[in-house]
Amino acid sequence: MKKDTTFVVLKIAGVFGALYMFLVGINGMSSAIKHMGADVADNIFTATSDPFIALFIGVFSTVLFQSSSTTTSLIVGMVSSGSLGLSGAVPMIMGANIGTTVTNTIVSMGHINRGNEFKRAFAASTVHDFFNILAVLILFPLEMMFHGIQRTSEWFASLVFGKIHNVDVLQAKSPIKAAVKSGAKFIEQFSFDNDIVYLVLSVLITFLMLYSLVKLLRSLVLEKIEVFFDQYIFKTVMRAIGFGILLTIMVQSSSITTSLVVPLAGAGVLTLRQIFPFTLGANIGTTVTALLAALTGTVSALIAAISHLLFNIFGIAIIYGIPFLRAIPLKLAEMISEYSLKNKLIPLGYLLVVFVLIPLTIILLGN
Repeated sequence: MKKDTTFVVLKIAGVFGALYMFLVGINGMSSAIKHMGADVADNIFTATSDPFIALFIGVFSTVLFQSSSTTTSLIVGMVSSGSLGLSGAVPMIMGANIGTTVTNTIVSMGHINRGNEFKRAFAASTVHDFFNILAVLILFPLEMMFHGIQRTSEWFASLVFGKIHNVDVLQAKSPIKAAVKSGAKFIEQFSFDNDIVYLVLSVLITFLMLYSLVKLLRSLVLEKIEVFFDQYIFKTVMRAIGFGILLTIMVQSSSITTSLVVPLAGAGVLTLRQIFPFTLGANIGTTVTALLAALTGTVSALIAAISHLLFNIFGIAIIYGIPFLRAIPLKLAEMISEYSLKNKLIPLGYLLVVFVLIPLTIILLGN
């Protein structure tokens, strides 16, 4: 009995260790891509004032930066400096919401040779993609016609701006993010500051830890873990959304938050319908970084940051609030994961076309 308890404790410690290294791998992967693509992103940020092209600049820049928080914080900074107008900033922020989902979709590829496990993991990652794409399809044309998000943000900003005198406490760094960055920095040094080596090492660590996590979770009696998630964290939709918000605020990255549930889905611990509201919470939680960045800027910067928050709130209210719309991301995720199980080129093509070829083609044609 004592031996069994020791094994369980060691396995739990192994889960936390693998989880930490998994996050380090994701952070390293994001940093390497960011280093390789930063100059490109900087150049295209100011490439156009056309809202439609600005939308795809938001998508592609976030794919390069591997962080919607980074993209929206940069947008807020540019609005604050006057180099970017609100008419371009709001569509870019919408695009950033789509671009940020690429990380968890890449993470799901770690399951690609494991049949139904990959099917569950890929569906769990793409449901976030399809929700954000649907939100843009609904809200982007409405915003271009009526500017509802911008006007509501302007009203909120007029209430808030000037009333905040000290934001130092609000801008405290996440200890989790600091620990993960420290680990990623070590890998960067180990790669002799070569971005390609850094990227390869980070990808290897991410997928190796992903494999370890799934193995350890399976061996820890999944039924007991499922009961814990069912009865506590994911018992209700609001609880799952709330947990997604809090966890994303803690780690300051929706990419990390949503990537965490992919191996849980692959292992069969969480269902697609449990993960869906959790990812919506992550959408809201990720807006906090830009809001904090805006508090020390201008009124326009705060309007841009509030626009990001309102876009996500309106998207959730409309799509999740209307049953037939709510079913669309779930159906699409299930459908593409089913096809991907039969042909492994489909998920690779999906990643390349949706996150690189379409945005880049529209940006280049627009310029």
